[in-house]
Amino acid sequence: MTDTHAQTAPLPSKLQSRRNFVQAFLGLVAAGWAGWVTQGVAFPPPRTQAGQVKLALAELPVGGTKPITYEGKPALVLRSTEGVTAFSLICTHLGCTVQWQEGKQQFFCPCHDGMFDRDGDVLSGPPPMPLEQLPVKIVGNDVLIGDAA
Repeated sequence: MTDTHAQTAPLPSKLQSRRNFVQAFLGLVAAGWAGWVTQGVAFPPPRTQAGQVKLALAELPVGGTKPITYEGKPALVLRSTEGVTAFSLICTHLGCTVQWQEGKQQFFCPCHDGMFDRDGDVLSGPPPMPLEQLPVKIVGNDVLIGDAA
């Protein structure tokens, strides 16, 4: 003879499982928001001036380039017969990093096929403005990129 009154575990209510789902979802949303805020997306830290970048002029032969980091971002210093220029390598479209194409003497943004000439001016693609040109001074045998702190 079998016992028809055997004890079985009660089934969880639909309301309880729904409540757990909502609590887990809200916890994930809160954690995501906290991460977003702490990574500086919602409230970016103030832009800090890292000071000038100093290069020896001898490190930059005529026709040469030198990658640097300026204010924590990639930049490129170029030397021609006319002088020395420096540009941020951050595309003015969506902030991708542009690449210097030595053979073509132009900057290329691989994200959306943006092209900039040697002077940082837009040749084609979606960038709305030229590349940011950084201040450059030649003092004696040194190249100073950026403003003095």
